Amino acid sequence: MAKSAESIPLPRPVEATLRGDATLAGLTARLRRSQACLEVVLPVVPPALRPHLLAGPWDDQGWTLLTRQAAALTKLRQLVPVMERALANAGMKPAAIRLHALMR
Repeated sequence: MAKSAESIPLPRPVEATLRGDATLAGLTARLRRSQACLEVVLPVVPPALRPHLLAGPWDDQGWTLLTRQAAALTKLRQLVPVMERALANAGMKPAAIRLHALMR
């Protein structure tokens, strides 16, 4: 038996759903903050490393910077103080910057 068009609710835009739920709104804010951190640190990272970086989680313990290249971790560790200064200058001060390589 087919439902009438009047009984089917209209789809709700994803953005409205994310804003309407406190948990999802908090997750969305953390995702945006993490992406903003990545945009702030990219200029202080060597151009060859930039395409391999991804914004990871932002939480109470800090921000995670992900890389697709495990070999890049050594250079990124050297750059942590520079990235911390860039974030502080932008008004973003995570408790710590964690570095992780994504394994396939």
